[in-house]
Amino acid sequence: MSNDQILAPCPFCGSPANRITIEDDRDPNHGGDAITCSNCDACTRVLFGEKTGLPDLWNKRAATPHAWLGQAGLYRTRFDALRNFEQSITPVSADELFNLASKQVLSQRNKPNSQEQEGNA
Repeated sequence: MSNDQILAPCPFCGSPANRITIEDDRDPNHGGDAITCSNCDACTRVLFGEKTGLPDLWNKRAATPHAWLGQAGLYRTRFDALRNFEQSITPVSADELFNLASKQVLSQRNKPNSQEQEGNA
């Protein structure tokens, strides 16, 4: 990997990321490289020596769940699900959440309206 590798946006706020080299002699991390968010200060760990894998640390992060699915439905946080006494919960990514919502909207649109049925009777 080259140092010119494109960096993914910040996973927390979506802002651009920057690769920095710590050049302050008084800093214990002097000479190390890190990637930081330009907005919220999220960052990778500081790497010394061979730094070619640094962009991969930033770009290949584990996906964070956007919701949690339990028997009673979706929850914003894992804590909310546990507080509702859910025994088994599954993390849901943004893509999965979008697909679930799309299916729900389509199923509601395809249901005949109860008022239309009464009017046709």
